[in-house]
Amino acid sequence: MHSPLSASQEFAARLLDLPAAASCLRDYQRRQLQQVAQSIRQQIYRLLVQLPTGGGKTHELAAITLCAQLAGLRVMILATRTRLVRQIHERLREFGIPHGVIAAEMRGMLDRFQLVQVASADTLYRRCLGDGRMPLPSAEVVIFDEAHLAVARSRMALLEQYPQAVRIGFTATPARNSGASLSAGFDQLITGPTILELIRGGQLVQPRIFNVPIVTKQELKELPKDKANDYAPEALAALLSRQKLIGDVVANWLRLAAGKRTIVFACSKSHGAQLTQEFCTAGIAAELLTDQDDEAEREAVIGRLVSGQTLVVVNCFLMAYGIDIPSVEAIVLARPTRSVTMFLQMVGRGLRPAEGKSDCLIIDHGRVVQNLGLPHADRTWTLDGKRNVNREAESKQSARSRTEKARTCPECSHMWLVSEDGSACHNCGWKPAPSARAVEVEAAELAELEENDPATVATDSLVVQEFFRQALHYGIARNAEKWRLTPNKVRAAAWYRTKDKFKLQHAFLPGWVWFIDAMPCTPQVSGWMKSQQIRYAKRRSAA
Repeated sequence: MHSPLSASQEFAARLLDLPAAASCLRDYQRRQLQQVAQSIRQQIYRLLVQLPTGGGKTHELAAITLCAQLAGLRVMILATRTRLVRQIHERLREFGIPHGVIAAEMRGMLDRFQLVQVASADTLYRRCLGDGRMPLPSAEVVIFDEAHLAVARSRMALLEQYPQAVRIGFTATPARNSGASLSAGFDQLITGPTILELIRGGQLVQPRIFNVPIVTKQELKELPKDKANDYAPEALAALLSRQKLIGDVVANWLRLAAGKRTIVFACSKSHGAQLTQEFCTAGIAAELLTDQDDEAEREAVIGRLVSGQTLVVVNCFLMAYGIDIPSVEAIVLARPTRSVTMFLQMVGRGLRPAEGKSDCLIIDHGRVVQNLGLPHADRTWTLDGKRNVNREAESKQSARSRTEKARTCPECSHMWLVSEDGSACHNCGWKPAPSARAVEVEAAELAELEENDPATVATDSLVVQEFFRQALHYGIARNAEKWRLTPNKVRAAAWYRTKDKFKLQHAFLPGWVWFIDAMPCTPQVSGWMKSQQIRYAKRRSAA
């Protein structure tokens, strides 16, 4: 039988010379496992491995487990949700690793005689340390998935039951929600490639940020803070539950993300319920998911989102980790946060690649990107207990130069870095007005010319005609009887919507309006038309 020291050294050797079952690992994953091996050889046994969401943490976890098993070591893998336990179970099966499962929702998979055990941290704590009805399984290697949650009281109590074990945590965000480090649970941090590097390598898709704040900086500043120095949930929910703000979230989704599978993050259950109702009122298939829903209901809702039967799922923070849905194309941040960890976990739900998916829309209603930076900005993670990643992110944002700060397009709300993408918006083509260097007389002449300048989009251009045809189709579908009796009124209404869309200055209706055929609406045109109806209805109600 190996001594613990010799067994750990054999474990390290196997990590350096991976078995054939781990041949699926990417180069950066192999490099991280090599770093883990080197640390174990140096007798550093409390390790934290950081890898962005979608980078393949579960593959690395399975490879480490396989190497430990081959070295004759017992392994305990801890996860914080049943869905994560299932994901790890499936990955271990792919790697051919026999194991038992300790989870309330997976009772039929209990096998205490296996060297490898996968456990729900809460179930293990309750059974072994809570009521003592089950002996704590032995382990020489303890792996904690979603390790940013590992230093909570009950989780640390579990980890401390294994004082001699090699402890390896995995997370995309190695910090607490408060921004404090995870130094209470780990001694060495092993970082992986950045989000930007994974985007360039094709492992993640490009985020397209739309900055559409519905609260002011002053309103956020005046909100009370919770223990983690984030916005107090009750006060935040009260601020964001105003009916106008609820409507703005839906109207902007229709404008920017209509037809896309979407996860919406609300700030409370009641706020989420209001958002869900507003989406449904607008004719959008939306569902609310809360921690009161059981496992079967959660899986059913996620299944309907994957199939497209449901387009929008609203939740608080329930879907911020442990959810792997590559087909999600849009994330709506309807809750402000000062937490880098919470921000990146929410955004990470939409960055996984899928067939036909080139990017993910992030609609930021809470000034999160303004305060914490772009999701793919460089970040310095640390185990230094004196540093706070939230404060550092906010300080870095305020210290950025004008060209380094994210610019918001005044036309479409898209955000980008001028230093990377230039000064023009590559979403809608908007360009900033050139700096005026002329004398006052010349400036006045230019202003006069601009007033008389014709619209930049020709009235009879193909793009205008195509939009009109779709607007006409939308009008016919909504007013079939009116189309039968007074079709010209429907055509005129479609033209005025087209005129609004392209900001056309001409008062007359072009001749082609009266005979051109309708064509089916794209989700984008349909969404824009719905958003205009909502705004019109609100203005009329206010009047």
